This record gives sequence, C-alpha cells and structure tokens, in this order.
Amino acid sequence: MSVKLTTEHIETIKQHGERTFPEECGGLLLGVIENDARIIREVLPLENIRKDSRHNRVEISPLDYAKAEREAAKKDLGVWGYYHSHPNHPAIPSGFDLDHAPFIEWSYLIVSVRDGKAEEVRAWTVREDRSQFEEEEIVL
Repeated sequence: MSVKLTTEHIETIKQHGERTFPEECGGLLLGVIENDARIIREVLPLENIRKDSRHNRVEISPLDYAKAEREAAKKDLGVWGYYHSHPNHPAIPSGFDLDHAPFIEWSYLIVSVRDGKAEEVRAWTVREDRSQFEEEEIVL
C-alpha cells in the first residue's frame, strides 16, 4: 500500500514541525482508501498536550481526536494516518513510536526537523504482527 498526498500537505506538515521546534508536533491524516492506497484529502495539525518531554514526545488530546473523526465522517472521510516530528533526529520511527502506534491500517509520517528547518518526510506502516515498521511509498 502507498500513501498519496499533495505537495501542500507535505508543506503543512513541514511548517508545523518548524513552528513547534524544538518540541515535537503531531496531527492526523484524513482521507479515503482507494485502489490499495491511502489517499489523504486533509492534514489536520493538532496541539501537543504533553506536559513533559515535549522535545521527544507528542500527545494528542482524545477530545481533539474524537472531534477530528466526527468532522471527517461529515465529509465522507476517515482518519487514515498520523504524523509527527522528530526534532534533530532522522525521520525513522523509534521503539516508542512502534509501541504507541494504535492501528496497523494507518500511515505514520515523520518529518525530521534539524535546527528549526524541516528536512525529509518519510512514511511508515506497522506490520500486521506489530513487530516493526516498514517504509511506505509516498506518492505526490
């Protein structure tokens, strides 16, 4: 499976990472599944509500998540992914990311932000047995 986004979506994710640097940011990917691809229609930046370790952890409010699901449903969309930033680290998921990835059906995008400047964005998906992430193709 691949994940399809627009260059504007990628830019939104990068800008969110740059705005919140040196802290992590996160958001949701809203879209549909068609022809074995997650087609993202909207990127929804959300607030990091975590109180500690914000430089290497992000937490999304359950209320924000529930609101996003309701709004997506009104537009015949679903929540099909999540993105977050890695300040001064590569766009490679950590063990913590794997332990906290809620769904194997989602795409997980990571933007590397080095010294306040967003660099690469990479996509990942969780193996069915939840043993590790596998890189997923981003189609623009």
